[in-house]
Amino acid sequence: AYSYHLVPYLLAENPSMKTLDAISLSRRLMDGHKWECFVLELSFLGWDLLGILTFGVSNILFATPYKTAVMAEYYARLRSLGIRNRVEGAGLLNDRYLFAHADKYTLKTEYADVDRECGAQSPKLPELKGISGFLAETFGVAVGQGKEIQALEEERSRRFLLEYDRKALEGQIYPTRLHPVPEKRKRKWVVSLNYLRCYSVWSVILMFFALSFVGWLWEVGLHLIADGAFVNRGVLHGPWLPIYGTGSVMMLLLLNRFRRKPVLEFLLAIALCGCVEYFTSVYLEYVHGGTRWWDYTGYFLNLHGRICAEGLLVFGIGGMAIVYVLAPFLDGLLRRLPSGLLIGAGILLLCLFAADQVYSSRHPNEGKGITDYQSRIQMQLQIQTREVRIV
Repeated sequence: AYSYHLVPYLLAENPSMKTLDAISLSRRLMDGHKWECFVLELSFLGWDLLGILTFGVSNILFATPYKTAVMAEYYARLRSLGIRNRVEGAGLLNDRYLFAHADKYTLKTEYADVDRECGAQSPKLPELKGISGFLAETFGVAVGQGKEIQALEEERSRRFLLEYDRKALEGQIYPTRLHPVPEKRKRKWVVSLNYLRCYSVWSVILMFFALSFVGWLWEVGLHLIADGAFVNRGVLHGPWLPIYGTGSVMMLLLLNRFRRKPVLEFLLAIALCGCVEYFTSVYLEYVHGGTRWWDYTGYFLNLHGRICAEGLLVFGIGGMAIVYVLAPFLDGLLRRLPSGLLIGAGILLLCLFAADQVYSSRHPNEGKGITDYQSRIQMQLQIQTREVRIV
């Protein structure tokens, strides 16, 4: 296993490298370093124990990023040794600017057009009027004024790329123009992750269902790992948990104006998700006669068992991933689809969802692993009472 330890790093540095070449080079670079790598990973044992004691919170906040950074630095060290010792295949390690800053002259030469454009006055953003302008500016939703919206999107995309290139020119981030792979291929990813965009109504609808399905997979997967049984989680019977889709869409729309301030976006995402989860719990319990579909009683910093600190932290981090990565990526894929197919899929999913809502309002999804929280709590109390009596 340690012989092949560097394969992911090698392929990340040089995606054009053949798989067998990456395996062979990993074995050569790890030769004489397997025990060293084992001891290095063993040094994380304390952090792993702390993660268990803090129910994974320390892993999210520090340990996992720390371990990832350490192993990346370890790869950089073995890479440097391999190049210095002229290990066979070391010529495939061709992305030098991952590990060394480009000099100012090289950056000035490669980004001369960016230097000129940053010095010039930027054109004003196209103005949108009426309701469509209000929706685009306030919620980031594109409705009507197709040409104006397109012009706004193009200017925002240009400014996004210019800001990215400006940081590369100043040496703040990786200079994609100096990468061995042609920049045009890499810039497609930069453009696809432009989070300062307007989403069409049908794109929002389909993302709602996509993220509701992801939430369903997450809940089902957690229960499968914890209890070893497949359970169709949620109030509805279909493969979707609308609370995930609703929270995601609300973050995209209601927090649209805060996307340029990630820290504030993160805090507001936690507050928004907390409100959505809490009041959804209250509503479901009221409508269905006291039945609960989740209960955080006993969790650290929980509020009436409806929300807890750990869950909100996960939602906050997940919300950042959705706003800045997943939603722009999904929207980029959806824009490639024909409009007819996009609208047809949206209407079909809305009809199925409405039918599920109507049926589940009278016959909600209940049972073991779904709504049996009260019986679990009573069983735990009985066990604790017996233990106290024995003592």
